[in-house]
Amino acid sequence: MENTGWEKIDHVGQGCFGCGPDNPHGLRMSFETNGEKLRSLVVIPDHLRGWHNIVHGGILSTICDEIMAWSAIHFLRRFILTKTIKTRFLKPVTTKSTITAIGYVKEYKGRNSALMAGEIYDEDKKLCAVSTGEFALFTSEAFRKLKIIPDEIVDEMAAML
Repeated sequence: MENTGWEKIDHVGQGCFGCGPDNPHGLRMSFETNGEKLRSLVVIPDHLRGWHNIVHGGILSTICDEIMAWSAIHFLRRFILTKTIKTRFLKPVTTKSTITAIGYVKEYKGRNSALMAGEIYDEDKKLCAVSTGEFALFTSEAFRKLKIIPDEIVDEMAAML
């Protein structure tokens, strides 16, 4: 998790709760890669807390989902949809602290599915949450046929891949 060897990657989804820079209520995650893993440094605002200043578990699951999803997109060069996600909470995370989310491909299951892994570390580099998720993988043509996002966004994302 050192600061060397990480390069910023492009992503789309301007209004996305997880990664959208234009969503004032979201996490505004951005991503970097070292070639094997993706990471995102995130400061979680107070309005996403549970008890007192402890980050809500659903938000930590969302961060894991987002880092795993973008890891699948970036490393497997496919469109994705989350099929399942399982998160295990190991240590509380506090709001207003910088956490590091790490994502990577755990197992490529063939052209239509991948098992991804996500991890969340606190400022002291202690592991706070671990996640696995199965993701459905799509070509741009197959994703376009689902009609769940506008064609312009599919085109923008396809150009990234």
